[in-house]
Amino acid sequence: MKKTTLLLILFCILGNATTLFSQQKGNKQNSSHQGQGSQMAQPQMNPENMAGIFMYDSDEVLKKIKVKETTKQQVITKAITKYNNKINELKAFNYETFSNVKTFLDKKRNEAMLNQDNLTLKDAKIQANEMLKPIREKVQEQQVFINSIFKTALTPKEYNSWLKYQEKKHNELKPKTPENSQMQGSGQRSKGSGQKQGMKAY
Repeated sequence: MKKTTLLLILFCILGNATTLFSQQKGNKQNSSHQGQGSQMAQPQMNPENMAGIFMYDSDEVLKKIKVKETTKQQVITKAITKYNNKINELKAFNYETFSNVKTFLDKKRNEAMLNQDNLTLKDAKIQANEMLKPIREKVQEQQVFINSIFKTALTPKEYNSWLKYQEKKHNELKPKTPENSQMQGSGQRSKGSGQKQGMKAY
C-alpha cells in the first residue's frame, strides 16, 4: 500500500514538472518570435540613399522619355554624364562622412532591436539626416541643374515624362521594411493572378 502511494506521488510530481517545462519552452519560443518580429520591423538605412545619391543611365532615360531626335539625345547624354561625374565626386569626397553615418546608424539600429525601442532609431535617423544635410543640398543643386537643361531641350510632354521618371528614382531610395516588401510582393502576385484570370475570361 505504501509503495502504491509513493508511486502515485512520484507520477504526480513528474507530470507537473513536464507541464511546467512545456510552458516555459512555449514562452521562450513566443519571446523569440516576438524578438525576431521586432528585428524584422527595423528597415535598413543607407546613408547614400538618405543623401539622395544615385546615378542616371542615359539609355534608360532616353527610352523612358521617348526622345528620338539625335540633337536632343546628345544634349541629354551630355547632361547626364556631367551629372553622374559630379555625383561621383561627391561620393568620393564624402566617403568618410558616409562611413561614419553608416556606423552610427548600425549601432543605433542594434540598440533599438535589443531594447525594442523604435524611438531610438527615429532619433538616430534625425541626427543622421542633419549630418548628411550639406551633401544632400549639393545633390539637389545638381538635380536643379540637370532639370534646367532638360526643361530647355525637351517638349513639355517629354519633360513631364522625365519628372515622373526622376520621382520614381527618388522613391526607390526610400528604406522599406521586410513587412512592406512582403506586402508589395503579395500585392503584385495578387495583381498578376487577377490579370491571368482576366486573360482567361477573354
